[in-house]
Amino acid sequence: MWTGDLTYNDLVTSALGNIKNLQEFIDDVFAEKYNGLQLDGFRFAPEMQVDFTYEQIEKTLGLNVMATYVDIDSPGTPISMDGFTLTTGKIPRMKKRAEYDENEMRKIMVLQERFGNTSLRSINAAKRTLFDVTDKLIGSHTNSMTYQRHQMISKGQLEITSTNNPSGIASVTFSASVPPANKTTLTGNYKWWADATHAAEGSSSDPIKDMRNKRRAMEQKNVISMHMEIDSLTFEDLLGHSAVKKAIGYHIQPLAGSDTIASAIAVNAGFDAQKAVLEKLIGCRIVPIDSIVAVEKFDKATMALTQTQIRAFSPDVCVFVPDGLLGEVKTVEPVKLPLTNGTYADYYGGRLLMTVDFNILRKIQYIETEMTSLVVPDKPKYMMYLNVL
Repeated sequence: MWTGDLTYNDLVTSALGNIKNLQEFIDDVFAEKYNGLQLDGFRFAPEMQVDFTYEQIEKTLGLNVMATYVDIDSPGTPISMDGFTLTTGKIPRMKKRAEYDENEMRKIMVLQERFGNTSLRSINAAKRTLFDVTDKLIGSHTNSMTYQRHQMISKGQLEITSTNNPSGIASVTFSASVPPANKTTLTGNYKWWADATHAAEGSSSDPIKDMRNKRRAMEQKNVISMHMEIDSLTFEDLLGHSAVKKAIGYHIQPLAGSDTIASAIAVNAGFDAQKAVLEKLIGCRIVPIDSIVAVEKFDKATMALTQTQIRAFSPDVCVFVPDGLLGEVKTVEPVKLPLTNGTYADYYGGRLLMTVDFNILRKIQYIETEMTSLVVPDKPKYMMYLNVL
């Protein structure tokens, strides 16, 4: 018969005992794992905010204007100041939850009854469960923020739809406020490929010329230090485009005897060499983005959760952006209410809140995470788009 203390139904206590609390466990185990959060060009705003409303304040990159020549007794002429508000909105909340039900509790209780509450086997079993749960919960928010960043850059907006958020709200769009004039869409035979399969090329397509033109358009906006971002699969197909292969081959060997030989030279040079030459040809650094996230949806037919993978950076678009900071991640500070039997822990400097508590009637212990954050670009007028299909 089970004679253990009720506290051993608590996953956290079963795993950690009195040695450390949940916050210490997360700090120790996950300190390094999610340092690779892909928010390139964005940083968390230094201060969290109390309300849900955010403002997108546009910043300017430009040359400093020359001082004005005036009479000796005349005042100086005013300079323009940064700080135009482009849009406002509500920061979205993200949540994820794991439940540790009675069946899971009893598995730990059986081990504790057989080997003792403090046995290494009992503790390790609880630790594995606690690690798996917290890993998935923190990872879900990490992937959400990565997806936000890549969508804001590759599409100029974050759309929350039934496809990328099947179990929550839908039909909500957060715009990066990119000027329509910054977006070019190739048409007809000038498209790089005839369709999304990339099986056939546009007969008049000239990818290098198109990318050079966009780089020059960035320079016209006084952006000197820049790079181009592109989905990694699209980039692989771009390197296989006949016009690109020929240009790379002739750059490597100007005396190549024919287009066929030049193309072969490019292919034989390998990925890294091809990328380096293409960067020279278009005049800026290229950053291929290889990022995949997943969403879960309840399948009524199978009565189970099914997982679908989504590429975070949209295909068939080249986005030219300034190097350095592109904006901030605005975050609403979580509210902590008093808990009778539960506990709190946090991550990302308090921006992600983890709540561990019980539902006595359902005989479950749940671990729920929440994060209310949005990637907000502040230099949208310097983001240039080349949609190649």
